[in-house]
Parts: sequence; C-alpha cells; structure tokens
Amino acid sequence: MKPYQPPGIWDGSHDASNTRKYVQDHGDSLYRRSLYSFWKRMATMPDMDTFDSPMRDAACTRRQRTDTPLQALVAMNEPLRLEASRKLAERVIHESSNVDARLSYLGRVLLSRDWSSRERAVLDSALSKFRATYSEDPAAAARLLNVGESKIDRAIPAPELAAWMLVSSAALNLDAVVNK
Repeated sequence: MKPYQPPGIWDGSHDASNTRKYVQDHGDSLYRRSLYSFWKRMATMPDMDTFDSPMRDAACTRRQRTDTPLQALVAMNEPLRLEASRKLAERVIHESSNVDARLSYLGRVLLSRDWSSRERAVLDSALSKFRATYSEDPAAAARLLNVGESKIDRAIPAPELAAWMLVSSAALNLDAVVNK
C-alpha cells in the first residue's frame, strides 16, 4: 500500500534508487490494510514519524505513548483520515434520520458505549456550528468532501455530509477513541 503523501516525498533519495519517485496507489490498492504499507528505510512516511512509529532495525517491546499538537494536526488534516471520517459520516447518516440516534450510533461504533453527557454536548454543539457554516457555503462543503479518491454518496446533501464528516473526524480524534 502506498497511501496519500505530499509531492516529492522522496526526492532527496539516492539518484540510482529504484524507489526515488513515490507513486501513490489508486483504487483498491490504496485502501489495503496499513500492515502492507511500503516503507523506505531511509525515509519513513511522515505520519508514521509523527506518531512515533518504532524503527524497523531494532526490537520494540513497548510503544511509547505520546500526545502532541503535531499529532493532532496530522489526525485532523491527513487525507486518508479525512476520507475515513467521510465514510464514517455516510454510515452514521444512513443509520437514522434522528440526530440523537446518529450520535448514539457514532459512540457505539467508536467506543462500544454511549457518549458521556459532556462528550455528547460537545459533539452536538460542533454539529450545529458545522451545519450552519456549510448551509451558508455549499461550495466549501463540496471542496471538503472531495478529499480522497473514494466515491461520495451523492444522495446525501453536501452541507449535511460535510457537517457530519467533521463531527466524525472530531470524534475519531477524541482521547477516549485514540488511546483507550
């Protein structure tokens, strides 16, 4: 698997290297499990470095647990994660037409439990703000939804899907989801 990466990611590589140019996968190959990610020994993927991926030339008995602003920046903006948030949002929207039922479903999918009252209030408030923003600017919603190569469910209005996409992204990045 060769996931989304910034252009020129390996341009500083040795000139004779057969992997000097990074060519991203497309279609089904792009969505293979990360277990099959292509690694280059001298230039690991930036998101793997950001999340403290262990080096492959030494044994790692325990991963260190860190939580940095740079990790949050990657988790909220990396194309693969945004695309996953959109797909989760589509799943949540298809589950019910009721906001409370959708939020409950999101909690069960991500945590196998209901949200606490505080978590639910934060997500509900965020949803209201995102809905207001994207209902006023459907073009911005369409731009957000175009992140990634997977097909967009056109049956869902773009402002609604964009709002739920960002709520899903926020939920995916909560400490309770990431670290527990």
